Amino acid sequence: MSDKMIKTSQGELYYVIKEDRVNITSYTGEDEQVIIPEMIAGLPVRKIDKKAFMNSKRLKSVILPDSIRKLAEWSFSYCRMLTSVELPRKKIAMGHSPFLGDDRLQRIVLRSRKKNPDEEWLAMPEKDRDDTAVLLASLYNMKNTEHLLNCSTAGTDEWFEGLDRRLLEFIDEPDEEGHAEMILCGEEDLECTLDVFVTNKRKKKSRAAFLRLLHSAGLTEAVEDRYKNYLLDHVVGCATDEAWQVMKEELGHLKEYYEYYVEIGCLNDDNFTDTIVDLGDKQAEMKAYFLRWKEANKPSEEDFFDSFEL
Repeated sequence: MSDKMIKTSQGELYYVIKEDRVNITSYTGEDEQVIIPEMIAGLPVRKIDKKAFMNSKRLKSVILPDSIRKLAEWSFSYCRMLTSVELPRKKIAMGHSPFLGDDRLQRIVLRSRKKNPDEEWLAMPEKDRDDTAVLLASLYNMKNTEHLLNCSTAGTDEWFEGLDRRLLEFIDEPDEEGHAEMILCGEEDLECTLDVFVTNKRKKKSRAAFLRLLHSAGLTEAVEDRYKNYLLDHVVGCATDEAWQVMKEELGHLKEYYEYYVEIGCLNDDNFTDTIVDLGDKQAEMKAYFLRWKEANKPSEEDFFDSFEL
């Protein structure tokens, strides 16, 4: 059975008809956004086949129809520019790693279906829906999260509980865990020493903690404190400072992140000078914010002399 083809704006979408449904088999082209139609040749589009969009180099956004039922193995893998995927909020079968290697994937946006509106989802605050999209996207490149990749339950209280349970398991596991397995499996350059592995793992933990705290839908106070404490234990002046390194190297251009870094006490009087020295001439806006914070919080002259009172 030969594949049939329909045109997109800057490419071609190939498909096959199987009984009463359509499967998308492959795509070629230069589109930045692809909208998969709900019906082709009068039949519903049910599946994206294995590796169908693999290595689509310019693809940034994909919108899938309400009719979709399955994303097969590696269906959107190694789409290096892909940042957003939109799916109907329903149960969708996921093959192995459909978004493997999509390092820029930021949101998996869920929408209520047209024929069966999800009143609970629609009633949710917009920020909570956006937080769910960000957090859901983050799970696709994390181990042991398959049970959370359920579009029909994402955003529920139970889903957030499961999410935090898995993230905290990751944060609590020994930093050395996984190094021997990585070497045996040849997953990384063999020059990745244990010290490098441990540092990189602490950075991954810091990224996870920052992301969850900044997307706080469904977050309980007790769990929030555990994420905060992890970050506070890895800033300038601590035994290791991977949370600061992530802020300096990756997140320092994002205002909401560096403001939060200060808000929770990662920057303080004891580590301020060393932080500024280590920052050097990087992240000018963050540095200016740190300096304004220091100026606003310096002791007044009266407070200075009061400190000498018995």
